[in-house]
Amino acid sequence: MPFSPSSLIPSNEEDRLLALSRYQVVGTAPESLFDDLAALTAKLFRAPIALVSLVEEDSVWFKANFGLPDAGRVHRSESLCSVAVLHDEVTVFESLSANPCTLIEPTVQQALRLEFYAGHPLQTADGFNIGSLCVIDHQVRDFSADEQELLRQLATTVMLLLELRRVGATLLAVAGQPYLTVPSLVHSLTMLAEIGSTGAAVDVAGNPVDTLAIHHEASQLTALLNGLLTETLVQ
Repeated sequence: MPFSPSSLIPSNEEDRLLALSRYQVVGTAPESLFDDLAALTAKLFRAPIALVSLVEEDSVWFKANFGLPDAGRVHRSESLCSVAVLHDEVTVFESLSANPCTLIEPTVQQALRLEFYAGHPLQTADGFNIGSLCVIDHQVRDFSADEQELLRQLATTVMLLLELRRVGATLLAVAGQPYLTVPSLVHSLTMLAEIGSTGAAVDVAGNPVDTLAIHHEASQLTALLNGLLTETLVQ
């Protein structure tokens, strides 16, 4: 199918762009929580690149960027994140060389030798996909259902942080548990991601810990984090 810009435009585009504008985040300075989440996402999936993207009318801008330091904004027609916002579930291309995405121009993908992409939309509470959290690799790879679920949970974290940022909420500890804070949970996730990314994690008996176990633990921590963020929003 030949490239057509209209193929990247969802039917609710006007309202989607209005939803994006509510967050007043495009073009803002880097923020550590978003940067940390991009970094730990890359490390959890042992991928060289992870991005928090926001899809504007003509371009895709990266709020957080791990692994592509020179990429701040790309044209919408050149970004797979433009495809990710067309769907409510994860968008996966396990081998772009074997099965390329025909909805975008391949210029950037080919120049950066991108082979794998998995992106989950950042969906607002009223159902608009304003961007994505994605992981990218230079190698062909599988992406299991468990990995897709973990990416979904992490994308939910990013969206909750954007919502907290929008309303100006303070990141509080859970009542009675002063140690359970957003920074502490992100730190725990970061440490887990660092351990997992080395491939040398062992349990108390000295047995190797596989990726599935790392992802299971990350999923539990992310669920705690999302619960805390949701509780903060409703206070």
